Amino acid sequence: MFTNLLSHLNLKEPLLQYELAKDSIVEFVPKNSQLIKQGQYVKWFTIIVTGKIRVWHKENEKEITLYKIKDSETCVYSIVAIEQNYQSLVNATTLKDTIIVKIPVRLMTEWKKYPSWQEFIIKTLTEKYELLLRCIKLIAFKKIDERIMILLKEISSKSQSKEVNISHNDIAKEIGTTREVVSRSLKRQEQLGEVFLKFKKIKLK
Repeated sequence: MFTNLLSHLNLKEPLLQYELAKDSIVEFVPKNSQLIKQGQYVKWFTIIVTGKIRVWHKENEKEITLYKIKDSETCVYSIVAIEQNYQSLVNATTLKDTIIVKIPVRLMTEWKKYPSWQEFIIKTLTEKYELLLRCIKLIAFKKIDERIMILLKEISSKSQSKEVNISHNDIAKEIGTTREVVSRSLKRQEQLGEVFLKFKKIKLK
């Protein structure tokens, strides 16, 4: 397990590899488990071995997905929270059964001496910054109808199916609005012939 993880992370220093194997904890986390809660301090630095995690923010009873993390990735917000020792601004929930590596936060500072660890952290910050910028652009410049259709087309493209299995409530959580707003928007799209609505399923034209 660690051999594959080290290969994907490109952690080169033998001593770093040894410390990671010695000091970290491998843990199985079932689907729909919350790993990070908004307002709490981050106690562990977490890297996904296999699985998928949704990182999201909640404000005024609305949720919005900021980005998702998968195999050999970590959450950029947890890096910032650990570095600054402040409460998390986000939540993180598993989207499927996930295996993680938990690293004591004290090692975040100690491992700065390793160039390959620094490269991994910088790469994470850069990639997730781009995803956050995309999220901001969608909120700032796209109407709700457009944001819903962009999401549905992305899911359709990944699954290679015109039929998307997603509830109105889950769409609302993805884009930061309410279920009622999503339902009204989809009804408009159905009247225009862009989608066909079924129970927890939406078929694209």
